[in-house]
Amino acid sequence: MRAAVVRERGATPVLEQFADPRPGPGVPIATLLAAALNPLDLAFVNDQFPLRPLRAPCVAGYEGVVQLDDGTRRYVTAPPAPYGTLAESVPVPEADGFPVPAGLDPALAAALGIAGLAGWIALDQRAQLQSGETVLVLGAGGSAGRLAVRSARVLGAGRVVGAARGKNLPQTLGLDADAVVDLADEGAVDAELAAAAPGGYDVIVDFLWGGFAPLAMNHARSGARYVQVGNSAGAASTIVGPVLRNKPLTLIGHGLFVTPVEVRRSAYARLAGHAAEGEITMDLERTRLADIGETWEHLRAGASRKLVVTP
Repeated sequence: MRAAVVRERGATPVLEQFADPRPGPGVPIATLLAAALNPLDLAFVNDQFPLRPLRAPCVAGYEGVVQLDDGTRRYVTAPPAPYGTLAESVPVPEADGFPVPAGLDPALAAALGIAGLAGWIALDQRAQLQSGETVLVLGAGGSAGRLAVRSARVLGAGRVVGAARGKNLPQTLGLDADAVVDLADEGAVDAELAAAAPGGYDVIVDFLWGGFAPLAMNHARSGARYVQVGNSAGAASTIVGPVLRNKPLTLIGHGLFVTPVEVRRSAYARLAGHAAEGEITMDLERTRLADIGETWEHLRAGASRKLVVTP
């Protein structure tokens, strides 16, 4: 079969022939419809993802949507080594795979996985967002952040504020955010966060951490929930103790890969259901498996749109 093969640590995957996966008990072979790419894929190929050590040669790709012989479609992650989702055929253990709603674009269904579940579970299951509450998403410029903004709206938030760097943030976040805070001018961030939600924030979902976390905490309402999801602005942050005590603020850690599978399965069903109804969309950049070298370099450079690969 054709596959994006990794021969050594850090190498760009190369399209070549790879041994077809052999069906085993409880492991049917499915046909790839679409595979979504994430920074996680770079970490895997660089052998920086402890939950899935690199054992080359292997097939790249962590998540995707496949079709089984009976015509049903599944969203899958981490196929059994040495296989990945960037191949024409993908082994899918029967215990794995989340059903994909009929009529949902496979490319969107694949893209909703890691990027969508990170924010959805943070808001719904971890923060237990209540109808009418005010939400701040720190790091709203990326795919996961933009989906978190939209998810907050779908889950009933009364006001949603997206914060990230970039001149085109209002256009990027569209009508999903009630206000946008540009983090490019760090000296103005504190005032902008205050102006965007004068009454403060009930829920803060943070993909950034670093120096932005204490600024956001200053504007949390009493009893707010702060969900720490990522740290693209720095792994360390200086938090003043009285802010946690006097709010009082609940600080919650959220890691998608340590979230129980049944929680992820239920969340994906709801997220994909809203997407099938047209309530959740994404700006996708669709590429072909044959162009994986060029696509991989685009991923390394930081693509502005979600990259999705089809056979």
